[in-house]
Amino acid sequence: MATGPERAFDDLAPDYDRLLDDPLRNRFAGDHAFFIHQKCRALVRRLDAALPPGSRRRILDVGCGQGTALGFLRSRCDVFGCDVSHPMLMPASAEGPVVVQEPFDLPFRTGSFDASFAFCVYHHIPRADHVRHLREMARVVRPGGLVCIFEHNPLNPITRRVFHRAPIDVGCELIPRRQLRAVFAAAGLERVQHGYVLFAPEPVDRVCHVEPYLEWLPLGGQYYVCGRRT
Repeated sequence: MATGPERAFDDLAPDYDRLLDDPLRNRFAGDHAFFIHQKCRALVRRLDAALPPGSRRRILDVGCGQGTALGFLRSRCDVFGCDVSHPMLMPASAEGPVVVQEPFDLPFRTGSFDASFAFCVYHHIPRADHVRHLREMARVVRPGGLVCIFEHNPLNPITRRVFHRAPIDVGCELIPRRQLRAVFAAAGLERVQHGYVLFAPEPVDRVCHVEPYLEWLPLGGQYYVCGRRT
């Protein structure tokens, strides 16, 4: 029987979209897919900057949930997904290949992917286990490959407000960007970089694509930290 975070997400799966609903969030975007798509675009920019061009990249979405990122990225990469919650994965199976994982044991061979990533997963993982989890994400990436973690930005006041009243985040804490960078160093990842995403509401983004030019500004709704496997 599932326990811990995986059991919690089993229970949340039937109402997941409704539980994400928030008046402030809804003013920013029409649905939760926009937030995931913006992270996907930032991830692709990082992949383009870090990895040489050539054949299609093979990437892994760790904690892929209902598979929104898989659907967005599959035209650009060979993307696979895994999650601790089987009910969360049921809709994801329509978006690409997925598999149930153990919390700290990814069911893939060492060096199977060019990159692995996780979108807003780490605040659900006990902080004492962050290094252990990141080392496992690095294990499945080939030497020189990229590992990228996205999280909510504690410096953004709207993010803080939405986060602290979100039913899916009860009992969780925001992770400062500097703390996550330290986890990357402890996990042995190199050439660690960071940036910020989610500056412009969806209607503005349709007209003016400012995200790539503002990644340096620490006021985005979320941030990323990425590093290379040695």
